[in-house]
Amino acid sequence: MNMLFDLIISIFVKTFGITYKWVDQNMISSIFNFLKTFEYAIIICCAIVFLLVTVFIMLRQVRELPKSYIVEVMDVYGQKVAPEGLRLVFATYDAAESYAHLYRSIYSEQYKFRVIGLKD
Repeated sequence: MNMLFDLIISIFVKTFGITYKWVDQNMISSIFNFLKTFEYAIIICCAIVFLLVTVFIMLRQVRELPKSYIVEVMDVYGQKVAPEGLRLVFATYDAAESYAHLYRSIYSEQYKFRVIGLKD
């Protein structure tokens, strides 16, 4: 009885091994090669979508940027003033902020300065 059981188990194991090798050589490698082509296609599609989204965000942000910037000057009473000799209109935010910082350091007790964007 034990010998018959060992024979059945060994036949089952050899049959399973042969079947597994055949499936591995013929089916699985073919399926993986087929899926590998889709892998490259998915990576390329993701890269294209990423570039399109980046361009869309950049274009939307460029449209929302102001055309020019002004340095708004307020006196100690909160009224808008325009002191003579100060440059107040700028094309870039960095330049306007730099001049506002310079003006704050010079006229800190007389005026308050802030940068405002103009969309005109």
